[in-house]
Amino acid sequence: MNEKIQIVDNPLLLTSLFSGGIFYIPTEKNREADDVVNSEYQQVDVLNNATEDGEIDEEFAPNIVEIKKIELPVSTVVNIIIDAELAHWPEKLNEPLTKMMGAIRIDGKPLALADFAVYNLTLFPEVTDITKFISELNSHRVLIWSTNLKTEAFQTINSEYLLANKQVLWLKDVLDVMSNNESKMEAWISMKKFFKM
Repeated sequence: MNEKIQIVDNPLLLTSLFSGGIFYIPTEKNREADDVVNSEYQQVDVLNNATEDGEIDEEFAPNIVEIKKIELPVSTVVNIIIDAELAHWPEKLNEPLTKMMGAIRIDGKPLALADFAVYNLTLFPEVTDITKFISELNSHRVLIWSTNLKTEAFQTINSEYLLANKQVLWLKDVLDVMSNNESKMEAWISMKKFFKM
């Protein structure tokens, strides 16, 4: 890849480079170091392997690797989309989302590019309940961009909701909003009210 292509004003344009994920390929030199690190994080499941007299049955006590929860970064505004393209920031949504987020004012100040995040729920197949996902986000304002969202928690599109001390605004899909002036106006009026502009 040409180095000049990697120099951009908007660092989110580079997310397509990592849309498939970041992978670690072990080599002979670092395998030994990995074994040492892995052994430090192993623990034994004591509760399931205790015998009737309370002693641990060593034969059936497998080592369990501790899984640490990944904390999502803190953002002023989180945009949740549901898009078939396997990227958090699909190329087709780059311009419309950047323009809309650039028009937002919070306490009279414009929203900087670093102050908002975009999560594509298609990349989180384990998320079966969007309300639980939203409650775990590190943000107080969440925008859901989906025309066909089906959940009992949110009943009406272009409406605000309060969920786990987070303000949530459900809007139509980004491309549906941008398709005609009426949809743009409906979304903008809802956003102005939501952000108290």
